[in-house]
Amino acid sequence: MQAIVLFEYPEFILAGIVGVVILLASRQTTGFHCPNWLAEPAKASLSFLSESYLLWISKSLVQAGWRNNQSFGDFASFKLYLTLASLLLAAVVPLYIVLLVMFVLWFVPDIVLFVVVKRRQQEISDALPQALDLLVLCVDAGLGLEAALHRIALDNHGITRALYDELNILGRDILLGMDRERAYQELYKRTGVDELKTFGSALAQASKLGLSISRILRAQGEFIRKKQSQKIEERALKMPIFMAFPLWFCIMPSLMLLVLGPSLIKFYHQLH
Repeated sequence: MQAIVLFEYPEFILAGIVGVVILLASRQTTGFHCPNWLAEPAKASLSFLSESYLLWISKSLVQAGWRNNQSFGDFASFKLYLTLASLLLAAVVPLYIVLLVMFVLWFVPDIVLFVVVKRRQQEISDALPQALDLLVLCVDAGLGLEAALHRIALDNHGITRALYDELNILGRDILLGMDRERAYQELYKRTGVDELKTFGSALAQASKLGLSISRILRAQGEFIRKKQSQKIEERALKMPIFMAFPLWFCIMPSLMLLVLGPSLIKFYHQLH
């Protein structure tokens, strides 16, 4: 009986499927992967899409921190098989609803990936000033830039996990002999954070011109903090615009009903 009632409301089934996908995407675990016999057909199905879309998926997976060899297969599997699973709804709902559900579920993995990328970029951007302060302390203590990055990578208590991983990769690339300017460019490509692009350009110019690394790091920390404060002020100034709709269409009608309701009732009785 409960199952029959559940099938009478397919939107709950859809909400459950979307919730499971979002939960699996937000956990960012590395232990669960789709088997190859499922992932390979899914990847083959996505190969017929446009090249720009496939490049966006690959770049977003890297920026989201999902960089193993099975990440693209997992994404393609969720995208394809989640959409095909919605065909089961054809037994209980009309065809046009099934097509609408398939259209929505086809873009759910893209939305989840976009949200994860933005959240990780925000996490890195928020933790960057503190990491720069730690770099300044290490450089002032006499360590070089590579040694300072390695020292911060050994102790990740002061920064977030995402920035710790990126700085660890940056220090490893420089230690293995990669050119500093290229290492900074790869850091920006892996994250997509504009602050890291400015940070890498400033360090590359300082290395070429022989400027003080400590002074550059301090200036970058102040610049990033100022930029973040400006973003917060911009959001605060936008709040009245976002509050206008609930204020005028939700709160004001209730308030006017409470204030004018008794007077309107008395006026109605006096007319009769």
